Order: sequence, then C-alpha cells, then structure tokens
Amino acid sequence: MSSNAAKSSFGQTPHFITDIKLQELEKQRLAYQAHAKVLEQAKTLGENGDILEKVEVLAKAVTSWTGSGTLDYQQTVGGKLQLKNLEFWLLQAKNDPSFSRQIAEGWAQTLEEHIRHTTMRFDSAKLFGNLFNEWLTSGDSVALRYQAVPEDVEGDVSEVCESDAASAAFVEVGRKELYEQKEKFTSIVFDDYPVDTAALTAYLEDLFSSDEAAKALDNLRKDLKNFAYYFQRRPVTSREVLGSIKSLLASGLMDEEKRTTLKAFQENPTVVQEVASVLTMRLASLESWAWPKEGPPQV
Repeated sequence: MSSNAAKSSFGQTPHFITDIKLQELEKQRLAYQAHAKVLEQAKTLGENGDILEKVEVLAKAVTSWTGSGTLDYQQTVGGKLQLKNLEFWLLQAKNDPSFSRQIAEGWAQTLEEHIRHTTMRFDSAKLFGNLFNEWLTSGDSVALRYQAVPEDVEGDVSEVCESDAASAAFVEVGRKELYEQKEKFTSIVFDDYPVDTAALTAYLEDLFSSDEAAKALDNLRKDLKNFAYYFQRRPVTSREVLGSIKSLLASGLMDEEKRTTLKAFQENPTVVQEVASVLTMRLASLESWAWPKEGPPQV
C-alpha cells in the first residue's frame, strides 16, 4: 500500500466531515420545523385564555428537543427564564389567585422567542451550507484545485485522472483474520437467528417474578433511562475520539491504509475536534437515524 493512498484518504476526510455535518444539520432543521409547530398550538391556547397551559406546552417543547441547541433544566432561556424553577412557578401560579397573568405571558413570550430563534439558526445554517457547497463546486476552492491537480504531480491532467481511477479500482487484500472476523460479525448482525420468543419471555417473567427481582429490574430500567437521557445530550470530546483511535489501532482489525489515516488523525487536533462534532450531532439525532440507502459502509 502506497503512502499516496493514505494521504488521499486523509485529504478526503475534511470534505467527508463537511458533507456529514451539512446532512445532519438539514435533518435537524427539518425535524425542528416539525417540532416548532407547537407554536400554533400555543397560539390557540393563548387565544383561549389558557396562558399557564400555553407556558407548559412551550416549556415541554424546549426541553424535549435533543438536537443541536438542546437545553436542560439547569440552563436559562433568553437569559432570564430558568427552566429548573419554572415548574415550581407554574405550580404556584395555578394555586395562587393573585398571581400576575402578565408574568406568565412574559414566560410564554421568552419561550416562543427561543423556539423562533432556534428555527432561524437552522435556516441560517442551511443557507451557509448551500453557499459553502456552491463555493466548493465553483472551482474557486483552493482545496478543489489542489485535488484536481496536485502540486507534486507532473504530466497531463487526464493521465492523472486515469491513474486515480485505476487506483480506485484496485482493492487491496487484507489479512485473513480481518475478513474472517468481518464475515462473522456480518452473519451475527444481519442473518436471522431462530429464537423461541415465547419460551424466552416465559423464562424472563419467571426470572423477575419475585418482588425483590421486580424491584431490581425497575431500578435498572430507571438507571438506564437516566443514563441514556444524559448520555445523548453530552457532547463527544476530542479526548474520547483519541481514545477510540488508539483502541482501533491496537485492535489490528484495520488495513494499513486506514491505520495510516487514523495515525494522521491523531496528529491533527482540528480533524479530531471535527470528528467529535460529527459524532455529537449523530448522537443527538439518534432517533431519526437510519441505515444509508446504499447500505453500511465497507470497512
């Protein structure tokens, strides 16, 4: 395997990362458009005089969003509305006849402005992405010019393209155990395995039939739910990406080209940070994730 192939893989990575980020942003933009329809429901509630219910609906919409720009109960909306205290204020407002309606209307306005602002952020990101892609494909991009005619390549451009095409058509044969493990993994994940679901269900029900076991199972479910909630909202760090790269390099499951590319990643903090950003976006949109139409990527 030549070093040129590894350099090519590394050079394509920034473009790949950009494409992924723009795809994820578009998915989140469309998802948030649907999410922001709660404004129509809130408007109806406000017109009917249900101001407190309007605030509850808007607050739920703000805190339930798990994509880019997500907020939790520890954060403040609009610099003035603290979400962790809003629930108690609403409870007081429902039970205190002297509670000012004007205050509740201020809460609703703050939450509505946050939702509209987030919608505008996604629209602006889409506009920037379109402009960026247009710039990349216009021929004005230095990166594209470099890819089209590398500085260290001599000769006619058509010869370079033919050489690249020949290289792309070449498939390097990796180690035997790599293919064996890949084939085994594919069979485990994608091949149907007959399972007696009725017998399995009966076994599990009997296993957790006692009060103590049922309580332990309930606690486990709550712990997993809480862990998943915060894990999905926690950003992936560069340190975690570097740790994953080290584990992949130590596993010996990748061919030499990919190992060389990963080593190049290790030495480039910017790329590591971008990979972490993409993983964070993918994790945030996990509920809308699906296999690509062309199938899983070949490793």
